[in-house]
Amino acid sequence: MRSPQTPVDEEQRLVGLQALNILYTPAEERFDRITRCAAKLLDAPISLVSLVAADVQWFKSAQGLDAVSTPRSVSFCGHAILSDKPLVVNDAKLDSRFHDNPLVTGEPFIRAYAGQPLHSPEGKRVGSLCVIDRRPRSFTEGDLEVLRDLATWVETELRTQALSASQQDLASEVESLRRTALVDRLTHTWNRGAIDDVLTRELARGRRDETPVGLAMIDIDHFKQINDTYGHPGGDEVLREIARRIRAAIRPSDALGRYGGEEFLMVLANCDDEEAIRAAERVREAIRERPVTLASGAEVQVTASLGVMSALPQHATSDPTEWIECSDQALYRAKRDGRDRAEFARRDRRAA
Repeated sequence: MRSPQTPVDEEQRLVGLQALNILYTPAEERFDRITRCAAKLLDAPISLVSLVAADVQWFKSAQGLDAVSTPRSVSFCGHAILSDKPLVVNDAKLDSRFHDNPLVTGEPFIRAYAGQPLHSPEGKRVGSLCVIDRRPRSFTEGDLEVLRDLATWVETELRTQALSASQQDLASEVESLRRTALVDRLTHTWNRGAIDDVLTRELARGRRDETPVGLAMIDIDHFKQINDTYGHPGGDEVLREIARRIRAAIRPSDALGRYGGEEFLMVLANCDDEEAIRAAERVREAIRERPVTLASGAEVQVTASLGVMSALPQHATSDPTEWIECSDQALYRAKRDGRDRAEFARRDRRAA
């Protein structure tokens, strides 16, 4: 196996990558829709937006792959950033750089790869948009043109600061060794510790700027039955798909974290009562609008219950734990009153 060389402009490249403020952050719908297009248009089972950091490649978006990162030393994308031309590998087992690569000999069993470098606004190659196949194949010039066009779309999104300031601060301020541990590896959302941190930061920001903060606790209805019927792998598929649907239904600036086994927590920046309940209804409808299709072909109808809260931090408790408790009590009412519904926290529970 040949590890990727270090680009001659590595120091400046890493500075440009850090300036994007999205490294080690969860998946976002604006990138997911691009990788979905790439996988469909190029008939590939795997498509990734990969950001190449000093020691790891971080998957900002991944279709067909559960991992959130791999070591840079084994990455194909580490090779892709060495040139402005797309990296094309028709059969990895016949390529001296990759034939004994653990990503070729083991999961995800890469055989064919095409990756188009992604550039920062300063023009530095910070990662790639790639498609991967588990069988040898050739990529036509038309395929590569599609990949280039989609990569330009990714670069446009890279220039847009969509995450809330609280989420950007979290990703940039924690120690480098902790950054890769902020994201739930199953759903590619923030994990519980990270979403708690985002909520604390958002409440402090709301107090300072006098803007309302919204919160929604989401619980998948009858999830134990799903696990009992389809097994834990089927339950995991449902969780991944529900996380994707929630991301698609909320604003890019809203934060989503997996709070427990089948619970998610949304933190809604600058969001008043009406906006919070509208966001909750969008999420509820997105979850129930169609069954989740499992790899086995089974279709699972899924619904969720939500407990919602919104207030100016100056006019409510400033304790994040109490905000979550208020949302939890509203969630309990939603469950008690029939499920598949969103309940708003009572005003007396939100008052200081």
